Amino acid sequence: MILDELIKIDIKTLRSFMAIADCQGVTAAQTRLNLTPSVISGHLTHLEDRLGMTLCHRGRAGFKLTEDGAAVYEACIAFTESVANFQHQLHYIQQLDSVHGGHIRLCLTDQMPNFFYEVLRQRLASSYRNNPLIHFSIDVQSPENMLEKLLSNESDIGVGYFGSFPPLLTFKPAFVERQMVCCGREHRLFYNSEGLTLEDLEQNYPWIKRGYITDVSIHHVRPKTLSATTYHMEATAQMILAGHHVGYLPRDLAARYEKMGLMKVLLREEASYAVEHHWAYRQSQHKHVADFLNKMMNLL
Repeated sequence: MILDELIKIDIKTLRSFMAIADCQGVTAAQTRLNLTPSVISGHLTHLEDRLGMTLCHRGRAGFKLTEDGAAVYEACIAFTESVANFQHQLHYIQQLDSVHGGHIRLCLTDQMPNFFYEVLRQRLASSYRNNPLIHFSIDVQSPENMLEKLLSNESDIGVGYFGSFPPLLTFKPAFVERQMVCCGREHRLFYNSEGLTLEDLEQNYPWIKRGYITDVSIHHVRPKTLSATTYHMEATAQMILAGHHVGYLPRDLAARYEKMGLMKVLLREEASYAVEHHWAYRQSQHKHVADFLNKMMNLL
């Protein structure tokens, strides 16, 4: 395909196709893309029309890439990597003329542990003391969106817990955080949870689903009723405080509301689970980005 033809294809259609292939279907891809199935299907149809080929089979037999679809998917991965490398090289060139200054783009999941924020504040203060011209950008994203921003070179460093580990990025362990099941003061379990079992909690109470985690290996609880979905920890906390649902919160956030008398942790040992957070970044980095990351790693 010549460059002029490639330019005519909206990059959004390529990203939609990659998400469909990764998630094994249009419906499954809507959470990652935050688009409706009809819009995603439209992207796929547009791409197939532009390329003049069928990329996947959809129907009762299930989802499957065609031979052409598998080849286009591999080409999309190579294209994404090339674009990211191009953007990274431009960013690197922009920084070459200055020993000081530079831009560091951080991407975090929301509601990190208190000790992480303490370390981050120390490093930010030290960085500005040593290099007043440095510029930090800090973004809060879901794990899936964070990986997208890192792969497209819209962010330099990410830290979070991930359900997948794309080979184009480097991942290093950061820290372990504990997740706790909580109910609000308006929930009946707040006043009477004696004799509560994990099975009872799973089967007989409405739960909040965490919208941006799709890897079932991350936690072991399988609730029967999931009647609410949230994409941020504070949103989860507000749903819990409303009194109808139970759900998981990071230990430090749960403790904050517990101290206020607004929330209760249930089955503190039996239902809690540990989540390992990772640093995520591209291997090729500007020196000031690599220095900041290494110092953060050493402090944690």
